[in-house]
Parts: sequence; C-alpha cells; structure tokens
Amino acid sequence: MADNEPQPGEGLTYSDNISLSWKPADHDLDQTHLAMVSASNEAFLRAVAILGDGWPGKEPPESGSSLGAEVARLDLKLNLVLDLVATLVYRELDIPEARAVKVSSTGVAWRGDAVPAPGEQVFLELYIQRGLPKPLCCYGEVVTSPEDYAAGIARARFIGLSGSAHDWLDKLIFRHHRREVAFRRAQDQEASNS
Repeated sequence: MADNEPQPGEGLTYSDNISLSWKPADHDLDQTHLAMVSASNEAFLRAVAILGDGWPGKEPPESGSSLGAEVARLDLKLNLVLDLVATLVYRELDIPEARAVKVSSTGVAWRGDAVPAPGEQVFLELYIQRGLPKPLCCYGEVVTSPEDYAAGIARARFIGLSGSAHDWLDKLIFRHHRREVAFRRAQDQEASNS
C-alpha cells in the first residue's frame, strides 16, 4: 500500500506483510458474543506481549548474577523451541498468504483482489505476531470509500474491542511502530555513512 493512502484509524499505525483473512459476518453481532471475542483477544494480546518482550539483543535483568544468566539462557532455549513448533504448525495450517497490511488500534487496511464492500460487517483473522500461528480474531465494519473499493483497497473499523483488549492492541502497535522507526533510522544512518 502506498504511504500516502489514508490510515485505517487515528493514532499510531504499523505496516507489515502479514497474513489476513476475512469473511462476511454470518450472524448478528450481539453484545454477549462481542464480549466473548474481546475477552479472547485480550488474553491473546497479553500472551503476544509476553512473547514479544523477550531479551534477545538486550541485557537480561540481573545480568551480573548467575540466576539472571540462567534465566536468559532458558529464555533463549524456550524461544528456539517456540520457533520450531511454530514452523511445524505453519506447515499444517491453511494460513492465508501474507500481504501488505496497516493496523491501528481502531482498524485495519489492506489491498486485495477481492475486498469486502463498504458498509459490510466482516470477521477478520490477523496473524499479527510473526512465528505465532494463531490470529487475532475480531469483527469489523468496512469503511472503505467507493473509490478505494474500486481500486481493491479495504478498510475496516474494529467492532466490539473492549477497553483492555484495545489497550493491549495499542501496546502491540506501539512496539511494532517503535521497531519500524528504529529500522528506518538505522537504514538512514547506514545510507549517510556510505
């Protein structure tokens, strides 16, 4: 997606090539169902935050102690096991092809051959954490303009994310955004040193 395209919502966004699937919502979105989905998303986003806060490339706490070194060593081993298991699981699942996606705390935008029509309610699966073959599952209302729809661009505003699930999504987006900025700065610095 071009950088000049409007973002899916207000606030921070991050762009990445991730797997995303959508289908029309096949039932009414009552508050009880949305609350269950939101609670599931909160638990998932908490787990992603824990997995994403590992120590690789950073000094572990209490790095001078043998306990800190042992915890860091176990953390690296656990991360390796998780990567290997995720690789095996990815081979067995029917995960959609990755595509350019922009995610904000209020919604998501993507380009595709077939995109939902403006005003449609959809069920989304976003594989937002690399190496984790479990998606963030949520509902959205398509807020794409007719022009973008004709160009194969979709934008959906999340429906039913609770305050705490929304907060955890904000933290994930901030972490991804911070990594994007750091990567761009490193590239700019590398280019200026050349």
